[in-house]
Amino acid sequence: MTSVAKGIEIKNKGLVLFGVILLLIGLVASFYPETYYGYVLRYPYQTVGIILLLAGIVFIALGFFYSPRKTT
Repeated sequence: MTSVAKGIEIKNKGLVLFGVILLLIGLVASFYPETYYGYVLRYPYQTVGIILLLAGIVFIALGFFYSPRKTT
């Protein structure tokens, strides 16, 4: 008798890849600093970055749970 360990199966690799790309873009956008009046730092794209981060997490989760349509 052999024991086969089942790992986590990615059902839709395209969605996971798209989610990772959105996640990375969201991280960059969230922490992108802009100098204002020479010495004040502000983060103008932080809101957009947070939205992209959340969208990336959702797409990664969808990629793990939903399989693509099978054509017959």
